[in-house]
Amino acid sequence: MMKLKKIALTGMICLAMTSTIYAASDKPVDISGDVIEYDSTTGLMKATGSVKMLQENAIVTGTRAEYNSKTKVGKVLGGAHLVKEDLDMTSDSVTSLDENHIVAVGNVIMKKAESTLYGPQVDYFSDRQYAIINSNARIVNPDGTMTADKLESYMAENRAVGTGNAHIVSQTKNLDATGDVATYYGGEDQRGKIVLSGNAVAVQDGNTLRGKTLTLFLSDTPVAGKQVVVQPE
Repeated sequence: MMKLKKIALTGMICLAMTSTIYAASDKPVDISGDVIEYDSTTGLMKATGSVKMLQENAIVTGTRAEYNSKTKVGKVLGGAHLVKEDLDMTSDSVTSLDENHIVAVGNVIMKKAESTLYGPQVDYFSDRQYAIINSNARIVNPDGTMTADKLESYMAENRAVGTGNAHIVSQTKNLDATGDVATYYGGEDQRGKIVLSGNAVAVQDGNTLRGKTLTLFLSDTPVAGKQVVVQPE
């Protein structure tokens, strides 16, 4: 095992690391840190200090990093911060399981386009622009906030599905709504549409609506207005 310290040879170290990893991956990884350890037998690289991991258009920073050139699994810990195109994510740790699957754990805040997701763990699949939070989930967008036991965000469609104790609050519309399942549509064709199903209740301006399914339109467009459509039990 080699242990390298980041001194005047930093540039040479980064070049050596990149060359070694490229042989085992189609997309090279560049790791830098104050101290770097490399085991050529296992393919495991460890970096500590001011750590930065780069792969294609993604940059992750933190205080510790690990990357295995054989399994292609990389992990950054200690105030991890991931930036990839319009995605900005902070968490205690970020693990890249493959080219498309990222797992962020611990106080996760994930910002992409108009939406911000919060949760103890977020699994993000970049090829599908799909994120899932399996507990204590929250998403915030210009129309309001939704919390649920489980949250799935389809970011390319600007659609989010909350399952289990779904709760939506829109301060701009003075709306508070709950249901077993809530689906929010933020695309241009259905901007501000919310469908609540299962024990659905919506309260707005002191008025309460209950039904098996509630469909609400939060947009101020002439077509949607401020309608609430109720499907009876």
